[in-house]
Amino acid sequence: MRSAGFTLIELVITMVVLAILALGITSYIGLGARMYTDAAEREQVLGQSRFVAERMVRELRNAVPNSVVFSSTSNCLQFRPILYSGIYTAAPFEQNGTSMTVISPDLRAVSPRTYSAASRPQLMVYPTSAANSGGSVPLNSISTVDSATARFTLNFADFRFARQSPEQRFYIADAIVQYCLVGAGSGRFNIMRNNVLMAEGLRESQVFRVTDAVLTRNSVVNIFLQFGYGGNADMFFNYEVHIPNVP
Repeated sequence: MRSAGFTLIELVITMVVLAILALGITSYIGLGARMYTDAAEREQVLGQSRFVAERMVRELRNAVPNSVVFSSTSNCLQFRPILYSGIYTAAPFEQNGTSMTVISPDLRAVSPRTYSAASRPQLMVYPTSAANSGGSVPLNSISTVDSATARFTLNFADFRFARQSPEQRFYIADAIVQYCLVGAGSGRFNIMRNNVLMAEGLRESQVFRVTDAVLTRNSVVNIFLQFGYGGNADMFFNYEVHIPNVP
């Protein structure tokens, strides 16, 4: 009578088949894991690039006219954001003065009492360039003149503006904002906003390019971002920001 069991050949064949199946399943799971990791890393880079690009574009579009400057030496893009703008009815031009009457929304929200001396808002009239802001002066206080007509008196130290604005327009500018490209080693670069990390992993050192305004168009800021991750293909983002330059 034949006893039930496995022969050596059957056992070897079974082990070989199981090994092939295990190898196939492991490869399939590993491929799926690699695809998931790559997609997650790509999504992280995409989200980071969109965040920093959208932040820069939004801030640049709200910059004081003609305040955008790029320094190739420090690889920094610099500008002043607009806190408020409005129309003035009286301001010191011919002779020094200590106050200026303006028509604007409620300016008490930007009273320099809430700012440090270094970041105190600057009052600007007819800024034609970053070097020539038309005469900018730090505000000392803001007091209501007539709340019914939204007229305010802006108080500052004895000062005279360089020139009159044809539209009698003024700007209250916030502290200077700088976006700088900083080397991080191994051919990588980081984008810093006022020394705060905004994005990392850039492979291109030429990110910013500023084309000055001419009579036929406004100035243009080109932002080119090249992000690399792992051994995968780089991701490229190219933005063109048109800056209003009518002071």
